[in-house]
Amino acid sequence: MQLPVIYDSITKGMPRGGKQPPTPLYPESVLLRPHDHWRRWLAAALISGLLMLTLWITNTFKYNTEPKFNVGHSTSNEPKTEQVVRRYNVTIGARWMNLGQWGYWRGILVCNGETPCPTLYSEEGDVVELNVHNDLFSQVSIHWSGMDHRRFGFWNDGTGGLNQYGLFQRSNFTSRYDTTGHWGLNWYADHTGVGIIDGAHGVAYIAPSTSRPRPYHRITSSPTELALIHEAERNIQHMLVWNYYRRDVGWRILELKGEGTNLNCYDSILVNSKGRRHCRHPDYPTLNGLKLDESGCAIESGNEGVPCTPTEADYEIIETHGRPWIMLNVLNIGFEHAVRFTIDNHKIWIVANDGGFVEPQLVDVLYISNGVRYTILVKLDQEGADYAMRLVSTSTKQNLQGYSILRYPALRYPLHGAPMTIPPPRGGSVPCVYPDGTMHATCTTTSVASLRPYPPSAPPRVSNKTLHFEIGSVPSKYEPHITEWYLNQKPYQLYRAQMSPHLFRANVTDVEPPVVGDLPWGTTVDVVVQNTANDTMPLYKHGEPMYLLGARGDAKWEWDTVEDALRAGVELEVETSAKQLVHEVPPLGWAVFRWQIRVRGATMMHSNKFKYYAMGMAAPLLEGMDSSMLDEVPDHAKMLPHVEFTPTNDGVFG
Repeated sequence: MQLPVIYDSITKGMPRGGKQPPTPLYPESVLLRPHDHWRRWLAAALISGLLMLTLWITNTFKYNTEPKFNVGHSTSNEPKTEQVVRRYNVTIGARWMNLGQWGYWRGILVCNGETPCPTLYSEEGDVVELNVHNDLFSQVSIHWSGMDHRRFGFWNDGTGGLNQYGLFQRSNFTSRYDTTGHWGLNWYADHTGVGIIDGAHGVAYIAPSTSRPRPYHRITSSPTELALIHEAERNIQHMLVWNYYRRDVGWRILELKGEGTNLNCYDSILVNSKGRRHCRHPDYPTLNGLKLDESGCAIESGNEGVPCTPTEADYEIIETHGRPWIMLNVLNIGFEHAVRFTIDNHKIWIVANDGGFVEPQLVDVLYISNGVRYTILVKLDQEGADYAMRLVSTSTKQNLQGYSILRYPALRYPLHGAPMTIPPPRGGSVPCVYPDGTMHATCTTTSVASLRPYPPSAPPRVSNKTLHFEIGSVPSKYEPHITEWYLNQKPYQLYRAQMSPHLFRANVTDVEPPVVGDLPWGTTVDVVVQNTANDTMPLYKHGEPMYLLGARGDAKWEWDTVEDALRAGVELEVETSAKQLVHEVPPLGWAVFRWQIRVRGATMMHSNKFKYYAMGMAAPLLEGMDSSMLDEVPDHAKMLPHVEFTPTNDGVFG
């Protein structure tokens, strides 16, 4: 019996795969004689019934329990008998590139000749070996965000001066990561200098284990819909959001040092290194009472305004391939601009962050802070067309927009060679986010604090160590235009990345601020951060995600411990706290984070806004370390060629 051809309604009668049917399509009255209708209907009904029964049986047994399905190239739900080792080679170099068609070229840091760096793929439980070769003119090291290094040790973390020497020119270093217990999209990037700003960054995707519980049954109970969502997960796509500037980071630091020019402004928001420069929207001449220049940047001391010429480079295209659902990882590696993300005419299901799966939430607008990743599901129930994916900055210093295109399969595509256009919302609706980052009153969003882990995961009930940090600033003693920033009493300068790693200390108790010692293995740590800056501060801690117990803007923390605050009636969430790698401290306010030390090594907490990090806002944490730690570091890490750098003063430039 010849099976019927399955047609895709989106492609207007074309079979899946785009091939023409074997016979021309004619009106039904020509194809069927009146007395043949009942035979055709009966045959169609029998075939449809058999197909539906098969699908129902399959989905009932396979998906009603929800957590288990095949991912990647796996064909069995049986546990792996041995770990798969995936080996990647990355050469970090430099190229002259013309991202965004600025009219001139600039130097970009690349991996294997491209930016962003290649996506590193693995499946949860695999071992990943990453061999890094430095072909640059300066030292470099690669840090992979979110890995806890339980098995192979923190000498794999890739942070210069913290747990590894930076790589000299023409040298190599191989890191090993055990992905057991980890999944999702995280970034990897240079963490000896500031090459992450200039293109030395990429993403690493770990497909979740077949045994990991998923929350998709919270979205739908339909076995068919669940099967389609699983298919979307197997075909997940990634969007890496990047703040791009026409000058390299070395130029910007020298400009800051010599003239006091601030680092608030960028030229564009790129997605997977694609996008264009959009000048200030004519309807938005001011921001927070400050006049904006042509690039949408606030005119103030250190920025007297720059001209802007828009460009016509292509946007990134996210193809839907005719599927009814799509899953996306959206990671903001922008080091100034937190963004509001929307897709015209579509709602967004948030299903995971960089701490793991969460209780799904359906929103119009997704807020993505600096260095944060969210995994989203989108139901593709609109007509075939292009839809704008909008990324609008929430900065108080600049209005900046970026775009990508969500493309349904359609019979009509843009003309080759013509500049891409941003399609308006269909049906006469308006975008949910305005060019200044504010939202339309009818659109919905959510907060980090409301994203509860799935399955439920609570922080330890009681803390036995409380750290009090303050985000503050001091004028530089040596540079007239420089303000230095700190997190734990003193700035932690960038030149420390050229010094001997803290992990190699023989005496881990001999430390002083901003380094934090006395953090034994098993300790539950609370960090209370008071922000004296009138700016939202995203803080990232290396290693495992932190729980957010609470945050309040424009307020002062007045208690010694979380328990004291709870007794005083302060509202804190200690049972169903949100968990992720990056949390924000509100302007002039406070935030409290909790985690338990379950690995041993040198980690770090630092600002994910470049201007603050570069000026010293970081605090190394010696977690679970003791005098025996140095003996565990392998010789190839301790003996890596290096030069001991000795600063001449304690300023941020040494």
